[in-house]
Amino acid sequence: MKRLVFISNWFYLFSLCLWVGGMFLLGILVEIMVRINLKEQPQVASTIMNKVMDVFNVQIIYTCITFMILAEVIKFLIARYGSSGYEPQVVTKLKYTREVCLALMIVLALYIGSVLRPEMHAMDQLKKANPADQKLKIQFDRYHSRLTWFYTVNMVLGLTLFYINGKEMARFPDRSNRPEASGSEQ
Repeated sequence: MKRLVFISNWFYLFSLCLWVGGMFLLGILVEIMVRINLKEQPQVASTIMNKVMDVFNVQIIYTCITFMILAEVIKFLIARYGSSGYEPQVVTKLKYTREVCLALMIVLALYIGSVLRPEMHAMDQLKKANPADQKLKIQFDRYHSRLTWFYTVNMVLGLTLFYINGKEMARFPDRSNRPEASGSEQ
């Protein structure tokens, strides 16, 4: 049972690392590189970013979500029904903070991958067909700013999950419950 918890924690953290690291890498580095290097070819830049973000926002993130949910379910079942004595650490003031952060990340990721991404593709196609239409460009920029906002929120939630998991891993003895030695108050 202990190994199953260790392995599920590893998959959870590995998936979280891919998810948050990928958002930083793609949202900041790749987008800037594509914009700078393909400034004269905006159609090519758009095609490249669309393909990269499609793979990341659907295939990679959805796989990470699956592994993270599976890890949470395994830990819940082992804590509830296992005989190994596993007790989940609660290091936040509210008991389910970690689970709420993960749920919010999943909802935002599903919205980005299943709703916003197809809308952006449709708007991008219209924008490419009518490059002189400023209304389409403005609407696409709104979609892009919404995507950037959701990515930022997801990155903050992901970093929050890293912090919570770091606190769970760094356990220190509670010294306030120890009896004081009689000679230590001198």
